[in-house]
Amino acid sequence: MTVELVKSIKETEDRAQELVREAKQEARKMVKGAQASAEEIVENSVAQAEEEARNLLIKAEEEARSESEPLVKKQEDEIKQLKDKAAEQMPKAVTLIKNKVVKTDANH
Repeated sequence: MTVELVKSIKETEDRAQELVREAKQEARKMVKGAQASAEEIVENSVAQAEEEARNLLIKAEEEARSESEPLVKKQEDEIKQLKDKAAEQMPKAVTLIKNKVVKTDANH
């Protein structure tokens, strides 16, 4: 009976070692799976953050453009008005300069 008991204990120890090996192997698989999942989550998060940043940039550019368009239009209108005013005054300016040149030349 002692031999059988020793044999039974040896088999139990062998089985326990096998279970430990299997548990360690399963733990390694789980760690690898968790690492792969973590990497995928990080990659997805980075891609999502980049997409969000692109969208925010586009939105900011659109807002800046829509805010600046009225200002640009106003400045263009002012420039046109100044050019028109200058064009209206051009004949007077030419006449004035011509008269001064003629007067200066006449005095010599």
